[in-house]
Amino acid sequence: MSFQIDDIVIEQGTKHRGWVEIGEASTHTVKMPYIVINGAKKGKTLTILGGVHAVECAPVEAIFRLADSIDPAEVSGTLILVPIVNTEGFHARKPYHNILDHLNQNKVFPGDAEASITKRVAYHVFDKFVSKSDALIDAHSADIGEDVTRGIYIYKTENMNIYGKMLELAGCYRSALIETTNISGNTGEAVNVYGIPCLMIESGAPYPIREADVEYHFDGAVNVMKYMGIINGEAERHTQLVNPNSQRLWAAKGGAWRRLVEPGQRVKKGEKVGSVCNLIGETLQEVHVPFDGVVTFLRVHYSVNAGDTLLWVAEA
Repeated sequence: MSFQIDDIVIEQGTKHRGWVEIGEASTHTVKMPYIVINGAKKGKTLTILGGVHAVECAPVEAIFRLADSIDPAEVSGTLILVPIVNTEGFHARKPYHNILDHLNQNKVFPGDAEASITKRVAYHVFDKFVSKSDALIDAHSADIGEDVTRGIYIYKTENMNIYGKMLELAGCYRSALIETTNISGNTGEAVNVYGIPCLMIESGAPYPIREADVEYHFDGAVNVMKYMGIINGEAERHTQLVNPNSQRLWAAKGGAWRRLVEPGQRVKKGEKVGSVCNLIGETLQEVHVPFDGVVTFLRVHYSVNAGDTLLWVAEA
């Protein structure tokens, strides 16, 4: 069965790379890239997004590898890949926001076709791709100055059938934990708008791109495709912490953050995980964890201000 994006018809058993036109900026037309792999046989449709936050690059590389490696002749259904949603932020190397209207791309879904560029991007993502899908994966890493362990966010909903599907899909990833978060203009709005499961996948720092983080996103996506019957093979299943007790540790003083741990590292109750010193090297604060657990988020910027998050730790 053919698959259509705007006036482009993608026949069964073929792969197509193209662009969706979003709108006019002052000097150019804003476009969004996509790759559709329309399988030789009928089946389910999966959409995978990257670059919603434009400097989070490990998922982008993973999506390019998926586009290169998946053979339409071996696909039952359709795989929609959008490697870089926020192309304006990607070009400018800016975190979070689209530089044309300074909106956070992951706070404006489901978007608006007649609003500013960021909201138009969100509208076209949902209208062109997500509306045709049985499931959505939104792939992220940490942003500038951050690093995160392998984790998955699923979305709070009263529809326990969809919530259960999100947990099932999350089990395809070799992640440390699953956390439930609120739907608030993020891609999780797909749960409300289309009634489909949506995962937000996290792993790694923005750059340099770590091969282990690329492989995590790639392997997890392949596993989801196996689980959904889009490609052949038995999906590996993984067990994760679900909604563990987590605590934010923050800087009481400004200065230099001298961390002693890495994301994903196991820590013991009372263990010193870093300190903050002033700019003549005097220690102002020692940071100790409140329980046995795993570091899930880490500030990697060396300079800190009072109130900055230094790390999150999940009880385990």
